[in-house]
Amino acid sequence: MAFLTKRSLSIVLGFAISLIAIYFIARGIDFGKVANALSLANYWWLIPNIVVILFSMYQRAWRWGRMTAPIKRVRFEHLLSSTAIGFMANNILPLRLGEFVRAYALSRQDPEISKSASLAMIFTERIVFDLAALLAIFGVVLGVTSIEIEESVKNNSLVILAVALAGCIFALVIAKWPGPIAAFAGRRLAFLPGLAAEFVVSVIQKFALGLQFMRRLSDGLSVMLQTAFIWIFLGLSNYFVFLVFDLALPLEASFATLAIVSIAILLPSSPGFIGVYHAAVIFTLGQYDVDKETAVACAIVMHAAQYVAVTLFGLYHLWRSQLTISDVGSGPNE
Repeated sequence: MAFLTKRSLSIVLGFAISLIAIYFIARGIDFGKVANALSLANYWWLIPNIVVILFSMYQRAWRWGRMTAPIKRVRFEHLLSSTAIGFMANNILPLRLGEFVRAYALSRQDPEISKSASLAMIFTERIVFDLAALLAIFGVVLGVTSIEIEESVKNNSLVILAVALAGCIFALVIAKWPGPIAAFAGRRLAFLPGLAAEFVVSVIQKFALGLQFMRRLSDGLSVMLQTAFIWIFLGLSNYFVFLVFDLALPLEASFATLAIVSIAILLPSSPGFIGVYHAAVIFTLGQYDVDKETAVACAIVMHAAQYVAVTLFGLYHLWRSQLTISDVGSGPNE
């Protein structure tokens, strides 16, 4: 295995996990029932599902614009095309490279926004705001769910909500006092080897770079509200896929699916999260007593709708921006 690089091993691991997930999904399935569920589905309900998915791209671009505001007011069309290209790249490239592609695409269209600054904002967006929103959604679902679960688990929903709030407070503190916090971390980590301590301090400084917008209350609140809107709309989009299969599920199931899928796709997998995405949908619907064959059909359609819509939307913006994947994935531009 010495000839394989770390990146190659990660790609192989991702495909292996996807194949394992597909194996367990397919095991014991009546494919005739899956085909029947797909044939009886009312696909007209995918129209509002796809509209919401694409609208979320506009929401993400608008949110990114508020985050870049302290550096520069970036044209919305550049933010939108970079967002679309990045999410498309996540569907066709391994290792979630779409996050890097998104940063590179923006810096190619607007050189005043460096790749390092874009990556810092994307890191902040994903680790602070999106994660906090997902934790909040998961906590609320646990608290109100109609599924029979232990009371102790429901009580943990308050802990999850507290963690989400703590993450936002932590971000605010770093945004307000980046220098003192980096210096404090450097002193506390003096026992580590020099390079390790420098790396941690560097991460804090880049994290702070992505949080500059929070120094203005209006920008910070706008990003928080837009984050909430993004995830609420994405949660609602799943419900339209339930209607495709005439599933009489409570609205909470849509948000439970969103939270569990979002957690599952953090695992290494093939491009487009094939296998792990489907397994998460099937697992969630199983908790609501949906039979496995219908759950498999629902997972296939839910994944295909977002995959095709996001990929085509991204390819369109890649063409319109006169960029290529090799362009946006080129070396760093600090």
